[in-house]
Amino acid sequence: MRVLIWLSDGYRRILAIFVALAGPRNAYRFAERLARILYRSLPFVQSRTEAQCRAALDGVVPPADIPRLAEQSFVHRQWNLTDLMLADRLLHPNTYARYGGQIPQPYLDMLLEAQGRRQPVILLTAYYGAYDLLPVFAGYNGIALATVYRPHRNPRFDAYRNRIRARAGCELIPIQRALERVPQVLETGGTVALLADHHTEGHGVPSTFLGLPTNTSRLVGLLADRFGAVVAVAGIRRTGRPFHFEIEVAGLLTPQEWRSAEDPVVYITHWYLQAIERIVRAEPAQYLWSYARWGEETAGQLSGTSLPQWRTQ
Repeated sequence: MRVLIWLSDGYRRILAIFVALAGPRNAYRFAERLARILYRSLPFVQSRTEAQCRAALDGVVPPADIPRLAEQSFVHRQWNLTDLMLADRLLHPNTYARYGGQIPQPYLDMLLEAQGRRQPVILLTAYYGAYDLLPVFAGYNGIALATVYRPHRNPRFDAYRNRIRARAGCELIPIQRALERVPQVLETGGTVALLADHHTEGHGVPSTFLGLPTNTSRLVGLLADRFGAVVAVAGIRRTGRPFHFEIEVAGLLTPQEWRSAEDPVVYITHWYLQAIERIVRAEPAQYLWSYARWGEETAGQLSGTSLPQWRTQ
């Protein structure tokens, strides 16, 4: 682990030089080249990434496109660091709109209105596109946000990433404190952001995600039901221009829409999974297909491999 941390710090320093001297376009090209070399040198990662991508997109994209989409998704994952470094230099209250950081209407006004009347909001996203920048863009759009995150194993990178994420005023909640802090934020009418494309073991909601069976935590549904929170789903997609993005809001679900459901928790869970699906299918190359979204057992069965658990940070 120490060697991996040392190597990652070295890569971060090298990339910082490209960002500072070569500009966004060359920085992304450099990161992409290294990502492709790494991907092609790790056959077990290729196998898992392609297997999950193929199973989830069966009938949606031509089978011949799967290897390209799988490899490109690995590139997008490596671009997250490039995004952060460029954000550190370029993103400010007066510049975020230039880079596509505006939440589209009518959703921005709806979120601001909910915030103004102290209506709790649960904002959900996925391991998709430039998800690390969600707290920054939300803050610059005027959304006071508390974001749950999993601390990175590299403390230096964790501090660097969190400094950028919090620059627009976002409160960062380590996952170890989520069960304590999230209810406090919602109880006071605040907005909480969560990554919501996790498989869970035990007492979850039996569901499907992109056509594959999964078990989804009841937490979001329970919190929304308890606090009467609006549930929103959004993703941040990279466009064809260097360091330029598009925020897509897949929908908002109000308490009035699920109060009469036989089981509000199940209703909310199925609704937001379908909303995330719409975002992923719009640009599947930007989803993290190497991540065991349907659980390690399913990932191993699909790829015919058994891997150590790779934790996405």
